Amino acid sequence: MKVKDLLKDSTGSFHSVEGKETVEEALKKMSAYAVSALVVNKETALPGIFTERDLVRCHILFPDREIKEIPVKEVMTSRLIVTEPEDTIEEAMGMMIQAKIRHLPIVTDGRITGMLSLEDLVGKHVGALTRELHYLKDYISDLQDAAHD
Repeated sequence: MKVKDLLKDSTGSFHSVEGKETVEEALKKMSAYAVSALVVNKETALPGIFTERDLVRCHILFPDREIKEIPVKEVMTSRLIVTEPEDTIEEAMGMMIQAKIRHLPIVTDGRITGMLSLEDLVGKHVGALTRELHYLKDYISDLQDAAHD
């Protein structure tokens, strides 16, 4: 299965925040949308991402500042690891595991068109493996029935 196949359903949707918005505003959006990452809009082709890990980094970098004073652009992750629609789910999972990240932006023509979470990928992969397991069980059962005939 390819990443583009996941974009056909709700998997891959994403929410965003402006870089000038505060960390507090970003957290409110994350809570409202029940997500753990937001794409940070910027003028550049590949913007950044703000995740729960960036919130932790925020407290380390600015221990004396309140989150309502800190712009997202100061703590966002700007070096993005991305996937493309033609990549396989296995390739995307491999990238995430190797980089130790839980969110992988999907990029088409230099623009973010979706977002995969590790949860999305594991769920789809487990579903595919479960279907394959049922197929193999049925196949073995058919072979056993044929051997008894």
